[in-house]
Amino acid sequence: METNSPYWVFPTVKRLVTLFYYLVLAVLVLFAAMSCLKLLNAQTGPFPLGQEQPNYISIPVAWAPASDKTITTTGQPQLFLTPQKQTGQLQVPIRSVPGLLMSLLGLVGLVTAAWMFFLLRQIFRSVHIQSPFQAAIARRITTMGFLFLGQTTVELLLKLVLWHQTRPYFGQIRLASQAWLSVDIQLNGPWLLGLILLALAQVYRRGIELQLENELTV
Repeated sequence: METNSPYWVFPTVKRLVTLFYYLVLAVLVLFAAMSCLKLLNAQTGPFPLGQEQPNYISIPVAWAPASDKTITTTGQPQLFLTPQKQTGQLQVPIRSVPGLLMSLLGLVGLVTAAWMFFLLRQIFRSVHIQSPFQAAIARRITTMGFLFLGQTTVELLLKLVLWHQTRPYFGQIRLASQAWLSVDIQLNGPWLLGLILLALAQVYRRGIELQLENELTV
């Protein structure tokens, strides 16, 4: 079984990458179509994965409790309670600036995923056991690295603008235990994966050089 595993693992992974590629494409088309219908004020109803109002889009928000101080009990042993933020969904019209920004964030993520699976699919289709190191594969790995770095940069800018544009909406909301209310966004992204792929591309290029040297020697 162990000797046969290399022969079926590669084609299996290749088929899975192709499957995920078409799946992400389908989700991208569905998301774009639903967003366009909402922008046209068509009564599309809620998204399949959420409970949104027609022509509205959800923005993740968080609010802190009235006090963020740690609560200590008087009994023995002492217990400590640290209040955490609460989260929810703020539904805004999709034609508003925050709504458009959330749609763009979704499109950026889906387009990046589709592009990434496309490059992976091309890599698996072009790799050969006899000649595993190819310049085209190195270029695709480099493209994937810059793709993830670009996604991180674009999402960071969009989230910062979203945070700024959503602040006026919070003036209309009052919560009994509210200390502050803000967009619940994480300023992160696949930048680390992008750097790893760029480093891997350099190692791969070194493998190409060694392969060429070996062929010339033979």
